Amino acid sequence: MKAKHIFVLIAMCGLAAASIGVTINCAGVFYGPIAEDLGVGRGSVSMMITITSIVASIGAMFIPKKINEKNLKLMIIVATALLAGMSFLISTSKSVFMLYVFSIFRGLGDGIINFVLITMIVNFWFYANRGIFTSVVMAFSGVPGVILSPIFTNIINASGWRTGFVYVAIFTVAFCLPAILLPITIRPETAGIQPYGYEEYLKAKEEGKISAISGANPRFNFLNPKFFLMIFICLATNTVAAVPQHLPGYAVSLGKAASVGALMLSVSMACNIASKIIFGILNDKLGSYKAIYINAIINIGGICLLLFVGQEWALYAGSGMFATTYAVSAVGMAMIAGYLFGMEYYGTVYPIISFIGGIANAVAISLLGSLYDTTGTYTIDFWIALVCQIILIVATVLAVGIRHKERRSGIENV
Repeated sequence: MKAKHIFVLIAMCGLAAASIGVTINCAGVFYGPIAEDLGVGRGSVSMMITITSIVASIGAMFIPKKINEKNLKLMIIVATALLAGMSFLISTSKSVFMLYVFSIFRGLGDGIINFVLITMIVNFWFYANRGIFTSVVMAFSGVPGVILSPIFTNIINASGWRTGFVYVAIFTVAFCLPAILLPITIRPETAGIQPYGYEEYLKAKEEGKISAISGANPRFNFLNPKFFLMIFICLATNTVAAVPQHLPGYAVSLGKAASVGALMLSVSMACNIASKIIFGILNDKLGSYKAIYINAIINIGGICLLLFVGQEWALYAGSGMFATTYAVSAVGMAMIAGYLFGMEYYGTVYPIISFIGGIANAVAISLLGSLYDTTGTYTIDFWIALVCQIILIVATVLAVGIRHKERRSGIENV
């Protein structure tokens, strides 16, 4: 591996940490303080992250068509300015309406540098061990949630949430700087080198295997049943990924101390990082769909512990096992999209899947919270997660079966 490959890896890790880690995963520590200061409910405050996520999902659909080698750096700079600038302006907000307006523009910045751009560049630069490299990058989306959340909490306790959001802006810039300063490109050929693992790719190509992106194909058949099954896979896994945010509330609803719920969330976020790395290893060793099966089964085990065992050890273990859903939603969707449709069509399929997943996750976060308000229990959330995991497994089995049939017929793409 050459220095330029390492530069790209570092830059993408930084973008993942900024766009998802700081912007989304650290937001929870601000809900209470902002709600108390503005005199509104926490649900009203959390809506700003829903808005950011929806706008980012919509914007990300257009990234593959709008971004190119000439404007890459400019786009990253604009995204950084929007994310950091709007985070600073949020610190000056006097009303929920202002939070929402700034969140819209924050979402525009987030949409430029989130998973679509990141996975696209990683796929161009890394042919060998793509799963583990993608997992390493995506794992950094969980790092701020583990490291920065306690730091932001201390800042809030000492100086207030407004100062906390100023530091959100500062850390956002810090994580984006590698992508701005390092000599990165969308494709390695532009930098005068070959993708990592290029020789292995040539050998695989000779054997009739396709494992590299060559661009989106306008003739992609959206009526292919695999595409509809992929939508079910995406909806199911992103719905499940919305549940861990409610772990602290679930602990309190069981009569546990608030500290138990906080530790459950910390365990989940820590395992979030580990599960993504493990998923990458499983992906490269066994294949994307087998890695999804394994993670789904582990998640189901975690759901059963949370639902049927009341002891604290089971709550902690279940929270950790539940975190495998992050590996599937962040890494698995990118990997299975490439496997099912051939990387020739990655630029066409994945942005749409990412959009659907982002909307599903944003809606599920609010819906699952509303179900608690209606029923008075979080139990139904975990039953929904259990059903979604079954749907995920069944849809994946069917989609993979179609893919295998296509390959036996000599069809490499759709």
